[in-house]
Amino acid sequence: MNTDLIDRIIRESSDVWPGYCAESEEVVLRIFRAFHFIEQEMVFGLCQFDLIPGEFGVLIELRLSGPPYRLTPTQLYNRLLVTSGGMTGRIDKLEKRECVRRIRDPNDRRSILVELTGRGQEVINEAACSQHRMEEHLTESLSPDEKGQLAKLLRKLLVDLEAHDCCSRPVGGERQRLE
Repeated sequence: MNTDLIDRIIRESSDVWPGYCAESEEVVLRIFRAFHFIEQEMVFGLCQFDLIPGEFGVLIELRLSGPPYRLTPTQLYNRLLVTSGGMTGRIDKLEKRECVRRIRDPNDRRSILVELTGRGQEVINEAACSQHRMEEHLTESLSPDEKGQLAKLLRKLLVDLEAHDCCSRPVGGERQRLE
């Protein structure tokens, strides 16, 4: 079996800390390192569409919402787990490039909706196809069964993490905050 950088870190950690239990760290470090490579490829791939990952997320959420491809800014920032200020910045940039527009909510005149424009639909359809090809390339070393197993295990992990406030969960009897 081939080794990776994480194998070295785990081996050296075991030498430094007797009784060190590596299983959890192996999982977390490998997810983190895989994310690093995936993010690099995503950023590179989105450059050709003049998008960054956060803007891609906005366009994807609008496209997935179905016709007429409209969501409130609140719905968008809740789906993408960003602040309202961060979402405003993303919408502003996409609006300048004519990928989205703000419109009054016909059901609530006090509210606005963010709507995917025709240009935005073209951009997101092309960018999403490109990203899907990139994802296929990045996972080509895994068989379809392995992809299914990995997806199932990651889903199990994420369901648990999403169900708890993992950033302030008591660890070892003390409340710890991850920053």
